[in-house]
Order: sequence, then structure tokens, then C-alpha cells
Amino acid sequence: MGTIFLTGITGLVGSAFVTTLLQEYDRKIIALVRGNAQQSAQERVETIIKEQCEFDGVSGVEEQVLKNVIVIDGDVADLDVDKLIAENDLSEVDTVFHCAADVNLGKDPKGQTYHTNHQGTMNMVELGKKLDVKEFHYVSTAYTAGKTEGVAYEKEQTITEFNNAYEKSKCEGEKLVRNCGIPFTIYRPSIIVGRRSDGKIRKPLAFYRILEFFAKMKKHQSGKNNVDPCGWLEMPFRFETYPSENIYFVPIDYVQDCIYKLFPKKVENKTYHLTGNSPVSIYDIVALVSETLRIRGVDVLEKIENPTAEEKLMGRMVGDLLPYFSSKIIFDQTNIVEALGEDIIAWDFDRKNLDDMMTSFFVDFFPNVEWLQKLHASRKLES
Repeated sequence: MGTIFLTGITGLVGSAFVTTLLQEYDRKIIALVRGNAQQSAQERVETIIKEQCEFDGVSGVEEQVLKNVIVIDGDVADLDVDKLIAENDLSEVDTVFHCAADVNLGKDPKGQTYHTNHQGTMNMVELGKKLDVKEFHYVSTAYTAGKTEGVAYEKEQTITEFNNAYEKSKCEGEKLVRNCGIPFTIYRPSIIVGRRSDGKIRKPLAFYRILEFFAKMKKHQSGKNNVDPCGWLEMPFRFETYPSENIYFVPIDYVQDCIYKLFPKKVENKTYHLTGNSPVSIYDIVALVSETLRIRGVDVLEKIENPTAEEKLMGRMVGDLLPYFSSKIIFDQTNIVEALGEDIIAWDFDRKNLDDMMTSFFVDFFPNVEWLQKLHASRKLES
């Protein structure tokens, strides 16, 4: 087997893919990674792979994984491809797996998000061509569908209206991959959340900022009213968004499993929605947030008049997430089912999954917040 040139190994999807793949297959991976002020590129990879193995419950196999990973320090969006080839032995590379991205869902006034994602993909396509690789694998997003209403199919998107620069950059990145002449596979995950078994996640993204916002707001309101934050609190709050029934939370272990199973298959220039087929509604989410934090009075309205200071604050803090809670998209599952069978989508993201996801976030990522720990300890006793 040839060598994989991979970007994004320190990210949520990249690390999960690598640790799973290298436990089963004896393949070399050359990983392009940026160092930072705290760690070198090599140290970052070692830290993340160890964390991922612990998260997957396979502590001890990180040495097996890391022995097959060669780290090159570099920035995918600021890359001299010819220099990269000249200074490194890439002669055995037959596959490019491009996973790195700037997942900024907000405004992009300086064009940094668009540049990172679009230029990064251009560089990887150029590398793939110059190395004459056999396959190109690209991790995109289901939300290349932008402002689509109705069914989004597993094929090239032709829409032109997007919610942010991230969606646009990934959609145009897909076009670069489709037109590069290299056989490709495109993976489109939706909103990645904690795994199905217990709701845990190694690194919380996007959606979790809403949970953090409501937790901080409850703490503030409890202090303001001089009440115990562990108890129930009347906290009238209007959530301004179209009340969608199609919010596609996808557990990280599902994304991990799908990519692991699709990757070895024959590349057929196809796109796969890694979204599952069990969307939840905004009402489910609000109900579980309220129950988890013990707050009453949160309502969902498509339009609110005279927003309060707290409601305006939410717009500023997490307004970039609201389009994903008002989505009218239904994701087609044809290709993923044809490739992996009906069983691949035969799971439900239900109330328990939502509860586990929210509870584990507070327990794991707010370990020094005493009132949250007490609250969840009492909820556990009650259950």
C-alpha cells in the first residue's frame, strides 16, 4: 500500500480517522501540521493522538499509530508545493486526504476563513497532480447546501446563496476537487456532536457554544436574584429562529465509522452525506437545555419584538449558529446507503442522546464550576 498525505490530523475528524485506520491497516501517513507557540508540529500530533486513543478507549496503541505517522511542519494555505516536494520524500504518496479547515461560521471581513479553506484545497489539488496520486479524499460539510430548502442531494451543489464564508469556501473547494482529474471521494458531515454511547466528545465545536451561553446566563441571573443556581429558575428568554424540525446532529463516532468504512472502497467520484437520517427539532433542543440547566421560560419565536439585553447578547455571541437551527434542508442518503447498506443509517438521535450530549459537556468541560457539578450530581441521583 502507498502512503497517504494528510492534512487536519489534529482536528476532530482527522485524528479520529487516523487512529482508527492505523489500528487496522499498515499504511504510512505524512501529516502536514502547523506548530504553535506552545508545541512543535510533532508534539501537537503526539498529544492529539494520545488524547484520541484515550477517548476511543484504546490507550496504549498510540505508539503503534505514531510509528506510521511522519510529521511535516507547514501551513496548508501558505504552502510552496514545489519546495515541499523537493525537501521531503513523497515518492510513495499515492493518496491525498484533505481534512484541514478553518471552521469559522461567523463573519469573515478579512477573508481569512475563505482563503485558508480555498487556497488550502488548491494547494492540495496541486500536490495531488504533481505527485500523480491515485485518489483524492476531501472532508467537506453537508452545509455546502447553503440556504437550500428541501432535499440536498449527494452530488455537486449548484446553489449560490450561503450563510457564511465557510460554506462557500467548502462548496468551491468541492468544485476544485471534482475538476482536478484525480478520482475522488467527498465526505459531508453535518453538525458534529458527542458519540452515541455516552454523548462525550474530545473537542466540542460550534453547537456547544449555545450550551455555554445559557449556562453563563443562568449563573448571572441566579446571582442577580440571589438564588441557588442548582435549583430551578424562571428565566424568560425568547430564542429567535425559524422552528426547524431538520437539525442534523451527527455523533463523532458515526462520522469516524463511515469514513473508516468508505475510505478503502473503490473511489468512484462520489459524495457521501455523513449526517444520519434522524434530525431533531429546535423544540427538542430547547426542552433539553432547559431541563439540563433547570431553567423555565425559554421560548422559540420566528421573530421577536423589542429584544431584551440578554436576547441581543445572544445574537452577538452565537448568532452565527442560528441558521443551522432554522434549516429547511433534508439530506439525501442514497450514496451512503448504496455503499454501506441500510443499517448505516438505522439509528435514532433521541432525547437520551441529547441529554447525554449536554450533560457530558458540562461535566467534562466545566470541571471547576461547582454549581454545575452539583446540579448534575443531583440530576443523576434523581434519575
